[in-house]
Amino acid sequence: MALSPISFRFAVPMDPHVAGGTTRRSSRPDWVFLHKSARISGHRNATTAECHTMEGQPIQVSFWLVDPPGVSYFSVNCPGLDGKDFADEPYILCADAALVLFSVDFVPVSNRTFKVTDPRCIQRFVYRAGPGKPSLHLIPDPDVVRPHGEYAVLPCGDAGSSEHYAVVFLQRRWILDDHARHYDLHLFSSLTREWSSKGTLPGLSEHDQKLLAVACHVTYKVIKVGASSLGYVDLSSGILLVCDVFSECPVIKYIPLPASRVCNMDEEGDLYIAPEHCCDVSSCNDLIKFVDVEFDDRDRRSLGDQGWKATTWNRDISWDDWRVRSSVNVANISVDPSYSDLLPELWNDKTNELELKKLVFYTPTLSKDDDDFVYVMSKLNCEDDKAWVTVLT
Repeated sequence: MALSPISFRFAVPMDPHVAGGTTRRSSRPDWVFLHKSARISGHRNATTAECHTMEGQPIQVSFWLVDPPGVSYFSVNCPGLDGKDFADEPYILCADAALVLFSVDFVPVSNRTFKVTDPRCIQRFVYRAGPGKPSLHLIPDPDVVRPHGEYAVLPCGDAGSSEHYAVVFLQRRWILDDHARHYDLHLFSSLTREWSSKGTLPGLSEHDQKLLAVACHVTYKVIKVGASSLGYVDLSSGILLVCDVFSECPVIKYIPLPASRVCNMDEEGDLYIAPEHCCDVSSCNDLIKFVDVEFDDRDRRSLGDQGWKATTWNRDISWDDWRVRSSVNVANISVDPSYSDLLPELWNDKTNELELKKLVFYTPTLSKDDDDFVYVMSKLNCEDDKAWVTVLT
């Protein structure tokens, strides 16, 4: 389960065996909270896998796993390079089952053969945790004129036993004087190590095109839906759903987020606050899940000590609408008094209770199971280095 990096940064230096102050796992956990951005570190463990970049530079990747609600993370190391050789932190693009697709943005230097504007500065890799020994593979760019688009990874066959996968590249195709959105789909096979094209996807209706024209879709995350469909999620508007990626003729459709959700736009139609702070989308088999958190005063959200309500919706890919699954108000959430020793700042002398609303809440994260769990990153104040994970049910 990937966790947004917006509100959480690891301290430096950090014990390479521990993240989030939780005990390291002696075996591989069934699932973890995985921080989306990596540390640059040469530490290794049993998860370490390596390969080479396009220029033949060795690259190593390791995962540092802890029990939830601790936050696990991954590290990247290129022997001979250091932090200044990376333009940005390596970043997870998509994760599913034992597969993690991530990008590394290198800083061009004089002894490299590509220019600053060359897209090869950004290289993508797939880490496979199993079955068998962990592996790491460089993914070549698709054979298109402008390899800019959305990348995702899907297991082939049984996700728990198959060693093969496909990297999916969704590219918007621009047509002169045509403002409609057309998308081409390309697949990279780990078996053949080659790209193939599915061509332009049919399916976007005139109604979908109108919604997209208003929404200006920007992908924040990619989720797997069912066995072979992908949802490209814009947390401020909706989901581009590419159905049956491996079929002869995949189709694409647009699913707007619930109309009754809180609108995070200002009077001019611009994003008022980062949508990752307030909502999340996840999936379980054919079920898409959405959560939205409404604060009493959005201007004071980062200060805490205010009311809020979290509402979750469900939508099966065969349905035509979203259905409210649950709603919880912070005023109705009770906190075990035993936590008063850990969080005395939450104590209310008048009510003799701990008040959860005093925490500053960030980045709600939905469970990938068919349940009512919402995990929320929280702090006593926004300047704190330590963060807590609160589980709402």
